[in-house]
Amino acid sequence: MKLPKDFLWGGSVSAHQTEGAVGPEYGKGPSIYDYLKEKGFCNFDQGIDTYHHYREDARLFGELGLKCYRFSISWSRVIPDGEGEINEEGMAFYEDFVDALLENGIEPMVCLYHFDTPLALQKKYNGWLSRETVKAYGRYAAIVMERLGGKVKYWIPMNEQNGCPLVGMISSGIKPDHPDFDRLRSQLTHHLALASAWVTEHKRTYAPQATVIGMINAGPVYPATCRPEDVRAAQSLSEVYNLELLQLLTGGTYSKSLWRRMERQGILPETDEEDWDFLKRNTVDAVGISYYASKTVSGQNKNADLSRDLLRTFAGGKSAFAPNPYLEATQWGWTVDPEGLRIVLNMIYNRFELPIYVLESGIGVRESLNENKTVEDDYRIDYLRRQIEAVEAACAQDGVDVRSYLTWAPIDILSSRGEMAKRYGFIYVDRDEEGNGDMKRYKKKSFDWYRQVIESNGEKL
Repeated sequence: MKLPKDFLWGGSVSAHQTEGAVGPEYGKGPSIYDYLKEKGFCNFDQGIDTYHHYREDARLFGELGLKCYRFSISWSRVIPDGEGEINEEGMAFYEDFVDALLENGIEPMVCLYHFDTPLALQKKYNGWLSRETVKAYGRYAAIVMERLGGKVKYWIPMNEQNGCPLVGMISSGIKPDHPDFDRLRSQLTHHLALASAWVTEHKRTYAPQATVIGMINAGPVYPATCRPEDVRAAQSLSEVYNLELLQLLTGGTYSKSLWRRMERQGILPETDEEDWDFLKRNTVDAVGISYYASKTVSGQNKNADLSRDLLRTFAGGKSAFAPNPYLEATQWGWTVDPEGLRIVLNMIYNRFELPIYVLESGIGVRESLNENKTVEDDYRIDYLRRQIEAVEAACAQDGVDVRSYLTWAPIDILSSRGEMAKRYGFIYVDRDEEGNGDMKRYKKKSFDWYRQVIESNGEKL
């Protein structure tokens, strides 16, 4: 057997990309995505209207055979201003959502933060640059875990936590050329780590049998050539992006190399004496990753900083990374690299020796329904087949303890830039870029394929 019997097959989504229901009648407060909407970056107001379709979706996911469904909770739906009164209607929605999943045999996995800081906290405290936001998050986590801790076994404090500082910077107007960019990034990273630790702290009280998963976006960084300076640049960037934050989340301490580098550059975060015991006491139980693509870097390119590059490309700029002539690319220019998934699984497991959950993996494609009201998405089947084969090889041949494979996303949702054209799901949702459509759900060809994969525990690909 290539994978363990209790392997979690499933899918992942976020609240803001799916829920809709943002009007005042629902009691939800605005998040920083409302600020980004005003700036013309994205509009998530409708999502795919999960708020009114979650029971139907849960039944479809049950038919698909999902063992696990990872979704995020909107902080500002639970607490509209981030730190005040609870919106009971919003909390009841999540309680019912969890019940619907369980009724269909699906294990709920809750992510407490998917970049969507309540706008009130951003305006009042400058978001994660303040410890007041850390304090507010700790209270929010306690409220949700008290309500759902008896039913939810898996908790993710933050989605792609190595990317969270970037969203905080965008929200605070900090651009890649900001003179204090590196110090502010260090401070955000520290505050986010403290906030994440609150989930393990609260687990002892509200969900003692649960697993807390520290999640990053992961991917190998390859040298553009075998020149030593290229190899060194690739190794350095890979360490920074894939391993340094995980050292903090899994061990409760900064790596010596990271701390020395911050000290040398004069960008150490402001800390309190109590921080160190709190972080050390509240480490995560497992590692979670999202995996989409690898990067290639030249040592001659001094602008190849992953954080700055992500900010630059988010704003429509050109990536500083080199193309990889050995890999094909998606319609959005992301490398298709299943071997990279195996590489990064080995890299992380060999360093930390903790269970790893693959929490996001998928391919976005422009699609439309055919005359039979379906999508013949053989390209998605081929993409996911190769990704799953990489996971199976990492488990069976390399001895990596991988516990899940969750696709992004099991149903079509808005992309991180608010695009409906970029479709990932096994289920097609009838809406377009402007929000036109009746939101009806239709099964794609890959729906039956993934159901067979799950039924056979990955034996039939």
